[in-house]
Amino acid sequence: MEKNTRKNLIDSTFDEIYQKGYQGASLTTILKNAKVHKGSMYHFFENKKEMALVSIKEKIYEQFVQRYSSIIALESGYLEAFIKSIKDTTNRDFNKGCPIANIVQEMSNIDEDFKVLMEEIYQTFRKNIKDILDLAIKKDEMKECDTTKLALYIASTIEGAILSAKASGNIQDYLDVIDILSSYIISFKKV
Repeated sequence: MEKNTRKNLIDSTFDEIYQKGYQGASLTTILKNAKVHKGSMYHFFENKKEMALVSIKEKIYEQFVQRYSSIIALESGYLEAFIKSIKDTTNRDFNKGCPIANIVQEMSNIDEDFKVLMEEIYQTFRKNIKDILDLAIKKDEMKECDTTKLALYIASTIEGAILSAKASGNIQDYLDVIDILSSYIISFKKV
């Protein structure tokens, strides 16, 4: 029961922040959607901010695991699997945008705890991409290159594509950018 209560709080908090931002998130709505009383929240978290930070960290890392761990576990075909994952739009919400970028833009300049957490999350995002590229090089599927810089470029391009689709309201903007990015990534493939 305790585990479910905490999970419900985490899920509800993340959803509320993703929809309305941290500053617009209502604790009343979070608790109502989690079907939890305020006292139960205090059993797990000191306050709304701590609950928000924990929920952001856990939910975003959960998304990373879902998106990248299966690629890293492969024996080969890393670039193709990565490209397939970034072309897959089923787990992206282009109306809301990227939760990482949204929180960075809203909170990084006004709260040090959010800034530190979002830097950590963004570095992990880039490291996941770098790990995939490094595996592709190790398995001789990809030409040697500076995978740190390439991972930064890829992460920045993906984030920009998500923002473009959010701004225009047109998912095709994302797909067009990802098509060009995919061609660029494939140019590193060994023939």
